[in-house]
Amino acid sequence: MADLVLQCRFVAHSYQGVRQGRDRDEELDWPPAPGRIHQSLISVALRGLPVADGVGAADALEALRWLEGQPPPEIVASAICENADSSTHFRVAIPQNNPARSDLTKTSVLLKPTPMLRAVGRSGEPLRVDYVWRLGEPAALDAAERRLSDLADLVAQVRYLGRSEDQVEMRLELRGDDCGDAVPEASETWKPSDRFTDAELWVARPNSTDELIQNHAEPVPERTRRPPASRFLREQGYSREATAGLLPVHVAIFQLFADSGDPDELPLSCDAENAGIWRATIRQGAVDLARDRERWDDPDLAVELVTGHPPGDPGRSEQPHLAFVPLPSIGAHGKADGRVRRFALLGYARTGADAAAAEVYRVLSAALDGEIVEAGGSHYRLQLLDGRPQNDKVWFQFVRSARVWHSVTPVALARGFKVPTLTPDGLRRLTSNERHLRRLAEWTALLRASLRHICLPDELAANCAITLTASPLLPHTQRAESYRPPGESAVFTHARIEFAQSVRGPLLVGDRRYFGYGLFFPD
Repeated sequence: MADLVLQCRFVAHSYQGVRQGRDRDEELDWPPAPGRIHQSLISVALRGLPVADGVGAADALEALRWLEGQPPPEIVASAICENADSSTHFRVAIPQNNPARSDLTKTSVLLKPTPMLRAVGRSGEPLRVDYVWRLGEPAALDAAERRLSDLADLVAQVRYLGRSEDQVEMRLELRGDDCGDAVPEASETWKPSDRFTDAELWVARPNSTDELIQNHAEPVPERTRRPPASRFLREQGYSREATAGLLPVHVAIFQLFADSGDPDELPLSCDAENAGIWRATIRQGAVDLARDRERWDDPDLAVELVTGHPPGDPGRSEQPHLAFVPLPSIGAHGKADGRVRRFALLGYARTGADAAAAEVYRVLSAALDGEIVEAGGSHYRLQLLDGRPQNDKVWFQFVRSARVWHSVTPVALARGFKVPTLTPDGLRRLTSNERHLRRLAEWTALLRASLRHICLPDELAANCAITLTASPLLPHTQRAESYRPPGESAVFTHARIEFAQSVRGPLLVGDRRYFGYGLFFPD
């Protein structure tokens, strides 16, 4: 099997292109969207050549029409530094034209610089992006060979990609299985995905070439903005290959609506008490449904998956089961308003029981849809969100891949440990500070064991950097001890985990993760 590979190398070792995110604000366009590549090639084909009279443009545009009909390419892009924007680089500033008594030091706070979004390679090497179109069928390979020279000529003429500072060198080639450059170590592979969507990238679709040319040729009336070229492309979900722990076999996201008839009534706050009300109330409804044996083909399996206890056994199940997770409303930049508008049922299952467990979770979710629950003295209605859960803006934030994760709800550590009172040689009593450090070391070891328990690789669990704190790490969340339920003896602590490589969410860690504790948010 051969691949059509378009290679991009950025001369300045950085990239500053932007795109619109889900919240319609600007975000770094890394990796550069395939649609941006397609538009740059159209621009080169039409540069200085009338469409009707250009001799070379006809073949080039025909090659682009063929390319737009191919499936979205895979992208191999350099791994970039997290938060690579620099406060010393500004895109725009609002100057103070009339400073008080010409003293700029008194008005410096009025300057509102906007940091430049900039991609910088983690390895220090020049940024590299490869777009790979898989040519599995012989007919696709023959078509690519016929159009290779026309496309390669267009690619060689592209000089800038992104902003005027982003000079690029590009080349196109056909690669077989036994040839081609090796993929750099400090790189990430992004694949088109419907299940996971780390990014929504513009890609070419059939007829996009002609529609973009027509949009370019139409006269623009005065005081009228030209429609953005992105309208003639389509959004494609992309996910980068990332390590993942135990992932749910079924995800159901419910939206919470006040059933009081008051359209202005707000959802409950995302504090410790109310989050517990949501969890307990919805879990009790699910348990009652699971114990209705006439509803299930395998009643014992349904009871164990939903309640977390084997039928007739008061002990906890040793198998993965259903997690009840309140989801605080958190935006892409970690901003929260302290409200709970979503509730997730994350269905886990052991290997071999995936299909049967997913069916149980689907039936349970459908049965809960439209149910009225009482919490905090008010009545609320559960509405199951249709479509892919990843399309929900709240849940989308928790399933991205990242290297750094912050706890939204504290991690619960219920496994026992004993802090020594004497030094290892037994000659001196440990101070309170030394005992606290020993206690933190024990908690860190238990947290690493929990990371292994959720099936993360041992190497990642052993080498990740863990910071424990009682203070909240995200806005509108509370101190760890505030989340302790009555009668609970486990340790509750917030945590920041930094992995050596990207890890995909949802990330639930700890001994009470099936009750929504230990929920992490990617940085």
